[in-house]
Amino acid sequence: MTHKFPEHYCSVSDRLSNILDNVGYSREDRDRKVTVATNYEVISNIVTALMGKMILYIFGSRGEGSTGPGLQSDIDVLHQINAAQVVTEIVQCQAEMTPLLMVNDNHTHPGYVKLQCILSPGYATLLAYLKGYNINPTIIDSLKRTILLNTIHHRFGTVSGPAFQERHDLKELSADKVVAFRCSEWPQVGFEWFQRRRLSGWPTPIQIENAREYGCFVTPVGHPHSPECHLEWRLSFSIAERDIARSFEDTTMKVYMLLKMVKKTYIEPVVGDAFSSYHCKVCMFWMRERTPNELWRNENLLQCLVLCIRQLYEWATTGFCPDYFIVINNIYDRKIIGAVRNNLLQILRNLLSSNCTFLLGIQCCNLGQHIADKISRFDYCIIPIATEERVNHMLTLSAASRCRYYILYFIPQHHSTLVDYLDRIVYTAKYLPCNLQYPLKYVMMIMWSQLGFHIATICKENAYLLSREQVDYLVALASGCLSLGINIDATSVRIKLCGLGMELGNHNSIETSLQHISDYCLRYIYSTTIGHINFPLSSTESLFRNRYNTEELLQNQISYSVVYLPSEMSITPKTLRMEMFRSIGAPSDLRKEFIDFWFDWGVIDSVVCLYFFQYLNFSRQGNERHKEVAMYNMIHVISTMPDIFHKDTALNLLGYSFMHENQLTNAYRCFNQSLKIRPYHNAAKFYLGLLFNRIHATDRGHTQYRKGRIDIFS
Repeated sequence: MTHKFPEHYCSVSDRLSNILDNVGYSREDRDRKVTVATNYEVISNIVTALMGKMILYIFGSRGEGSTGPGLQSDIDVLHQINAAQVVTEIVQCQAEMTPLLMVNDNHTHPGYVKLQCILSPGYATLLAYLKGYNINPTIIDSLKRTILLNTIHHRFGTVSGPAFQERHDLKELSADKVVAFRCSEWPQVGFEWFQRRRLSGWPTPIQIENAREYGCFVTPVGHPHSPECHLEWRLSFSIAERDIARSFEDTTMKVYMLLKMVKKTYIEPVVGDAFSSYHCKVCMFWMRERTPNELWRNENLLQCLVLCIRQLYEWATTGFCPDYFIVINNIYDRKIIGAVRNNLLQILRNLLSSNCTFLLGIQCCNLGQHIADKISRFDYCIIPIATEERVNHMLTLSAASRCRYYILYFIPQHHSTLVDYLDRIVYTAKYLPCNLQYPLKYVMMIMWSQLGFHIATICKENAYLLSREQVDYLVALASGCLSLGINIDATSVRIKLCGLGMELGNHNSIETSLQHISDYCLRYIYSTTIGHINFPLSSTESLFRNRYNTEELLQNQISYSVVYLPSEMSITPKTLRMEMFRSIGAPSDLRKEFIDFWFDWGVIDSVVCLYFFQYLNFSRQGNERHKEVAMYNMIHVISTMPDIFHKDTALNLLGYSFMHENQLTNAYRCFNQSLKIRPYHNAAKFYLGLLFNRIHATDRGHTQYRKGRIDIFS
């Protein structure tokens, strides 16, 4: 090395590496983040793949595992459109696919292309598909070519940097969403990357060959200063970038994390988003490729960080930062100019002259304070990493939750077709690596449990037409299917089975099951709530400290609601059947079919459903003491737990219980509060009809309504 560094850099580097391990940037933490992102991606793609929809990818910091406490990285989601095939030459296109040919001209900036629509049998289908995103998807350019406009992003939101900003369904965690076409061929402008001389042997030949097979994406983003910005599509090598970044050694990844912390602490407040984390990533790629492998060790952590900052300074000085895959593409172009460039140069100059004391000012996860404590006292305590763990926890559960709902939405209503779906999933499983088998197993278990309930529905609806042998066979078949799915959706399936038992009149036999669920399973349910980021740490701290895995999360915490589909009407408890007609009389413009499809289902939080079934069961048995306990538990959950997802339905069931107890005033309060939560698409209107009918039916009911007994919400 030509640069001289102080001797104490080695010892400080070792301590800094230990600190990063303790605050959430160890190799184990990074591998777990990659696993979370991979499972999120796989689970989200299973149903969409079966339905022929877009393919989803998780890129950026969360896909690479290059995030941690204090960095607040968002989710970079790419949706691959399967309606056409992007090619570099016409002969490469498959016969059944509509070709989009990559072309460029004198106006096209490096790293960008235009997509020419080639007439083919599927051309009309492609246009019809794209018109769902934009009214006029193509235009004729000056060379008489039919060029595909990149304005389909209007369907997804506004452009923000390299992606599209959209509020994700995960609260307080933003998502960058981008749609793209896949090109299996590497563009000619990037061939230099394969022929480049690499002294360090990084990336490996296997990674380079994998990148060639991955190809690239074209995303609907034009060069911001191009006169034909609306015609250009940006080349994106996101899959290759993710694969290479995941191969970073422990020291390389820690340098990358420190570089991002420096950017967040010192650069971003001055130059804003002109300098991004992507510039840090490109710097890491170039530095790792140009330096020997021996340099990237823990004792050289500070040296590597300083070298990266020097490289950024040199690029800012020349105003040219070469893209890693397309060297003629300047990613500083029109961004690091004028005052922004002068400010960036001054900041980088100050960092280089500070002898690494700038690390003491880093506020991400209080790193600067931890470094000061470590140097002064030579002792250190492990810091709980609650926030980042909760985000990873949330990503896994959210993907599984949405996957569960979409499976139920797309699931065939006929049991024979459902069996065909299971066969397709088993076929898909053959092509997944072993480490991705569990998400697929999770989906199969959901479908097995649904198949079991479908068979139970058929058995009950046709019991009078079936012989005893046929009924016994169907019951055994349903039990076998449910046993295959009961472990992954334990609480939901078991509570649903208890409801079926009550409908069949087996009240005594299900009491033990309900008590077992109450004692064992439900302690997991409200340690988190799907779709919320504010998880109570006290109830999930053991999972965080024990470094949970996907199986534990999905088995113990995804069963947060019980779902009855319209096809299961005959096995749905009578009280919940009204929930399936909640949309009657509501204005049609207040319902979006793809988002609000569950309005025709009976959906209730598992813990509320458990206590309600206990109340019904004990009421029919005449067990007054246990009935009062179940009703008190319902009141306590609704009054004290803010994370109940279907609180309107919970209030309806509580109001029904009050009405059953002839406490009509409290029943009215429950139904009225339910309507305040959801004025439309609410079954409370049916319950109120029953309530008013009882009030006006007898003088005793009228008296009860006027007097009341207790006010549970006072």
